[in-house]
Amino acid sequence: MTIPRAKSGAQLLDRAVALLDLVADGSSEGETLKSLCERSNLNKPTCHRILNALVEHGLLNRDPEGRRYRLGTKLMVFGAKAANGPGLRSQCQPALERMRRTTGETAMLMARDGDDSVCIDRYDGDCLLQTLTGSIGGSVPLGVGPGSLAMLAFLPQEQCEEIVARNRPRIAAYPALSDGRLWQLIEQTRVQGYALDSGELLPGVAGISMPLHVVETGPIASLSLTFLSARLNPELIERYVALLREEIALIEPYLNPLDRRLTSPERVLGQH
Repeated sequence: MTIPRAKSGAQLLDRAVALLDLVADGSSEGETLKSLCERSNLNKPTCHRILNALVEHGLLNRDPEGRRYRLGTKLMVFGAKAANGPGLRSQCQPALERMRRTTGETAMLMARDGDDSVCIDRYDGDCLLQTLTGSIGGSVPLGVGPGSLAMLAFLPQEQCEEIVARNRPRIAAYPALSDGRLWQLIEQTRVQGYALDSGELLPGVAGISMPLHVVETGPIASLSLTFLSARLNPELIERYVALLREEIALIEPYLNPLDRRLTSPERVLGQH
């Protein structure tokens, strides 16, 4: 990533946001000053100065040795506030609670953010399972996992193709998702009306997901159930699909098509 030279406050902000993105996309152990300088093409004094400011404001954390940077807790606060309130998350919480209580499985709400799918709420089931997005706030490229596939598949074909093309380098990190296999899953999802992962991406973990639509906008989010793949059978699929369909039918009439956060699905998460 090459960050443009700062000539104004806005461009300085661009640099800071780009560094946050690099830390977010980096190692779970954190990123060093050296790696951030190399990846951003910023010189060391400039990069260090911006990182110090981000640490001071709680947007980044620096380990006691001062060698690695990680996302700060303030970003979690911002994310929770963006997803909460009178928007999508609060409208879906009763459904997630019911699904978790009825099935004992992990119930998740995913939302589209540009070319990504982000977990904005999650109710863990009786068995704590690893998922592709991890905890709330985790993301995957659209097309990876049933929650994101449920949204991608029901976008207009041209838009779907453009997103797949842009995401191809990142999707390559998932060996089970060859280009041919991804398009096979997209077509299968369109025909079935729901996305199904039988455990291809995370061995032992399966998931079923259906999209949430806004009138004249299309899919902006998805509801998912995640469970042990050993329990997957036609009867369970039928039961969970019926439950997802029932909950979505209760939610969709209350998704306001005049809410700009929802009618710009590439920016569902933020107050843009």
